[in-house]
Amino acid sequence: MADIMNTAVSGLIAFQRALAVTGNNISNANTDGYSRQVVNLADRPPDATAGFFIGNGVDVGSVNRAYDQFSVDQLRSGNGLLGQQTAFLNIANQVDNLIGGTTNGISSTITSFFNAWQTLSSDPSSAANRQQILSQAKGLAAAISQTASQLDTLQRNINSQITTTVSTVNGLAASIAKLNDQIATATAQAGGAKPNDLMDHRDQLITQLSSLVTIRTNNEADGSVDVFVGNGQAIVVRNQATALSATPNGYDPTQLDVSYGSGAGKQVISSSIGGGTLGGLLQATNQMILPGLNGLGQIATAVSSQVNAQQKLGFDQNGQLGKPLFTVALPQVLPDATNGGGASLVATGTDATVLTADDYVLRYQGGAWSATIASSGQVVGVTGNGTTTPLSVGGITLSLSGGPPPPAPASGDSFLVRATGPAARTISSALNDPRLVAAAAPLQASASISNLGNATISAPSVLSGVPVSTTSFPLNAALLTPTSIVFQNPPTSYTINGGAPQPYASGQPITANGWSVAITGVPAAGDTFSVGPNGAGNGDNRNALAMAQLQNQNVLVGGTISISAGYSSLVGVIGTVTHQADIAQTAQQAVVAQAQQSVSSVSGVNLDEEAANMLRWQQAYAAAAKVIATADTMFQTLLAAVKA
Repeated sequence: MADIMNTAVSGLIAFQRALAVTGNNISNANTDGYSRQVVNLADRPPDATAGFFIGNGVDVGSVNRAYDQFSVDQLRSGNGLLGQQTAFLNIANQVDNLIGGTTNGISSTITSFFNAWQTLSSDPSSAANRQQILSQAKGLAAAISQTASQLDTLQRNINSQITTTVSTVNGLAASIAKLNDQIATATAQAGGAKPNDLMDHRDQLITQLSSLVTIRTNNEADGSVDVFVGNGQAIVVRNQATALSATPNGYDPTQLDVSYGSGAGKQVISSSIGGGTLGGLLQATNQMILPGLNGLGQIATAVSSQVNAQQKLGFDQNGQLGKPLFTVALPQVLPDATNGGGASLVATGTDATVLTADDYVLRYQGGAWSATIASSGQVVGVTGNGTTTPLSVGGITLSLSGGPPPPAPASGDSFLVRATGPAARTISSALNDPRLVAAAAPLQASASISNLGNATISAPSVLSGVPVSTTSFPLNAALLTPTSIVFQNPPTSYTINGGAPQPYASGQPITANGWSVAITGVPAAGDTFSVGPNGAGNGDNRNALAMAQLQNQNVLVGGTISISAGYSSLVGVIGTVTHQADIAQTAQQAVVAQAQQSVSSVSGVNLDEEAANMLRWQQAYAAAAKVIATADTMFQTLLAAVKA
């Protein structure tokens, strides 16, 4: 039977609780992660009386969070991209400053080095000019190697950040798993009612986690939330958390990967970490650090290879063919830690005109080698079998080492070829004696003073093949052998050192012993021309001029760009990537701000709204109290009537 007193008391209790919820909202208006709570009132079942129903009051049906899962998911997705872009941009700016800034001086040092050869050509006997060549060579090598060292330091900083971020991810995952347990227990104890504050705390941790690594979530019936990363690896399942770890890369231990699980089941998931701070750090290694190192190494290899080759084509002040001016390391070959065979690959030479800034992965499968570009997975051609014939990929020559015979690889074995990075780290100047600067050409040609014809001979040009490495250049072993060219009778043919007669055509090249000359004009029978060593050649500047011209010769990327243009191209690529990252990060900040606003519009506390709610509940509470007072008056009146 309906009871006016109980009905009023139920309202008093309900409105008191509504006031408590409103007060809690106001108190937490500035609490991070707090979701506004809403009281849902439900009327009690009425009683049937004399053919109609009279209500029995009100109860608090539930207290729910103001929460929109779609908006929260949008915020977490935006956080992941923003975390990635922020981490990447931070590294990109540093790489851009190292390579594209004016502090390293590489571009100006390249120019100064070749300008020094131009200066030497004006006075090849000057000791000061020769010393300037050595000083500029040291400066150029130092500029490249120091920049490479700074990039290596930056990579170590990235490794440290990866380790710290992985630790933070694990801590958040453990806390989420613990909250899952608390929420599931509290929900069961409350008959299905949700512990809103615990759920807010958990959501806040999940949102923090989303900025560190891209995640996906799944809601369980008991109130738990499962969290997944990568390609579906679960780091939280109900009250259990699985840790990630920062592990050395299988090829290169100076880089870190992100791995999931432990023991035999551990798997590297770096390639599937697509977002968050972790994704940005991994991306920075692959898209900024390694390309920067490899681009510097390509320049270092080209400078060393081409300058050393031209040095070898000249004579120093000791009357000797020039010695290498620079030294650099050959490409580095790193075996996969999981290789099953005992094979070891070593680089034996490079062709700087073909060499790119790419690293390669060589894989032995089914008795044959294949190669892909490490950064993209693009298949590239590889020749040779590594045993009877060397392997060749991207201008790099490689051979199996050890033995004989060298140990064979097992099927599935793979090797990472660091093509140019080692050159950037190790380039150095090899000469300290200015007399060893080869400014002169190694050969000179002359006509006999007794010649009767009017034919003249050009200066000899040395014929050289493509450098097979930065220190090995194929020259004819008989290059410096004195040679006589004698015209026969009639003078339509000539002999070289008494050999078989060869037909003469004015201006056509005459080659022997790795050199070439041209004789023009009309010779007489018996006319003799000589080609031989140049001696010390103190006044000869031909090789210095040739060296100065190397700066603008197209020697990179298949002979399409020069050394200076190659470095400018590297600066441009790094700068473009950095600029694009800056634009993307700015745009993503706006996206996240909009997503946060969307979440706040649903879950945030509006103090004006809460003040209105408080007034509403106060009035309702006062009205319920008035009903109770009225009920008491009615009861007292009834008692008085009965006594009377």
